[in-house]
Amino acid sequence: MVTRRTLLKAGLTAGAAVAAPTIFVRKASAQTETTLKIIQWKHFVPDYDKKYFANFTQQFGEKHKCKVEVDYVATADLNGAEQADIARGGGHDILHLNGVGAWFFEQALVDVTDVANKLEKEFGGWIPNTQSIGKVKNKWLAIPYWYIAYPMIINRGYFKAAGADWNDKTTWHDILDAGAKLKAQGHPFGIAYSQTPDSNDDLYPLMIAFGAYMFDKDGKVSFRRKEISECLQYGKQFYDKTMTDEVLSWDDASNNRFIASGKGSMICNPISAYRTAAKDNPDVYQNLEIVKTPLGPKGRANGARTMSYGVYNFSKNQELAKTFLYEMIADSRNGMEGSTGYNHPFLKAFLKKPMPVIGSEPKLELLQDFQNDNLVFIGYPGPMTRTATGMYAKFIIPTMFAEVAKGKPIRAAIDDAEKKLRAI
Repeated sequence: MVTRRTLLKAGLTAGAAVAAPTIFVRKASAQTETTLKIIQWKHFVPDYDKKYFANFTQQFGEKHKCKVEVDYVATADLNGAEQADIARGGGHDILHLNGVGAWFFEQALVDVTDVANKLEKEFGGWIPNTQSIGKVKNKWLAIPYWYIAYPMIINRGYFKAAGADWNDKTTWHDILDAGAKLKAQGHPFGIAYSQTPDSNDDLYPLMIAFGAYMFDKDGKVSFRRKEISECLQYGKQFYDKTMTDEVLSWDDASNNRFIASGKGSMICNPISAYRTAAKDNPDVYQNLEIVKTPLGPKGRANGARTMSYGVYNFSKNQELAKTFLYEMIADSRNGMEGSTGYNHPFLKAFLKKPMPVIGSEPKLELLQDFQNDNLVFIGYPGPMTRTATGMYAKFIIPTMFAEVAKGKPIRAAIDDAEKKLRAI
C-alpha cells in the first residue's frame, strides 16, 4: 500500500533518487524536437499517473510538437530531487510543489502571473486563500492545481452502538463524551500526535477552530498564547479520554490501518483511508461515513494539503512550460476523475455539481462543499511562507500536542514551540 510521507524534511539530501522517467515521444525528427521535462510527485492513486497523466502528457506533446519526459518521484524524495535541480541549475523545466507554497522555492521560480490571471478569468476565480499558496510579493510564482481534503471518517455502526451521534452541528467538545464511550467499548478515536505529515494536517485546522493562531495575516510569527493554551488543554483531554496511545508513534499509514481494521471509530484523513477499507475490509467499509469537521469555539476549519506547480527560472523552455501549466489546470475536472475524487480543484468553475466521482457517491457528496467551511492552508491567516513551511517540516505543532499529552506543562510546551518557530 502506498503511504504518505513528507517531502517537507528540509534536511533531505540533494542527491535523492528519482524514479525512471516515463517518456512520451512524438514521431518526429529528434534534432528539431523540444523536450519538456517535469518532476512530478508519485500520486497515491497509481492510475492517475499511469492513465490520466500519461494520456494528458502524450496528447500535449503531440499537440505542441514536443517530447515530454516525466520523472515520478516518491514523496520522501521529491524535495531532495528538486533541491538537486536548483543546485546544478538544470534537470527539469517544471516542478511539483507537494504541501509547500511558492515561498519555499521563491528564488528559483519564474513569474507565472499571466497564467494565473488567465485561469482566474476563464474559470470563475480562485477559492478563498488560494493566493496565499502561489503568490509571493504580488507575483504568482506557482499555480495551485489541486488539494487533498482532510475530512473526518467515522464508523457509524460503532457510534450507534455507543448511543453517540455526529451531525453538522457536532462540536469538538461534543465528541469528548462520544469518544469516551467508544473508547470504553474498545473503539477509540485516532488522530496522530506524532512527527508525520498527517498530524500537521489534522491538528492545524483544530488550532484554527480554536482561534489558536501562530501567524498574523502578513505571515509574521504571532502567537495567540491564550487560545493556543486553551487548544492544548483540549488536546490533552482529547488524548486522555478518546484516543489510543498508539497515536504518539503513528506514521501516515497508521490511521488508514486503524479505521480499516475495525478497531478505530474515528480518524481525520483523506478518502484514501475510505478506499483502503473498501478493498481490505468490506464489512467495516459498509459502516464508514465521511462527516463534517467538528465546530470549534471560532467555528469550523477544514484542513488540506496543497499541490502546486512552478517553472524553474533556469529552464530553456519557459513559455512551453507555462502553456503546459495552463492546459493541465484547465483540464482539472478530468484530472479529478482520474484521481477517483482525490484531487480537489482551486478554481470555482470546477466546483459545479455534480463534481466528478464525489458527486456520484452518496457518502462522498458532502466533500463537494468542503471548501465552503473555512478551508485553511499552512500559515493561515497569513500566506504559506517559508517560516510556515518550516513549522510544518519540523513538526512543531504535533510535538507540542504530544508533549502536553505526555504531561509537559502547557506553558513550557508553548515556549518551546515559539522558540523553535522563531529560529526558523
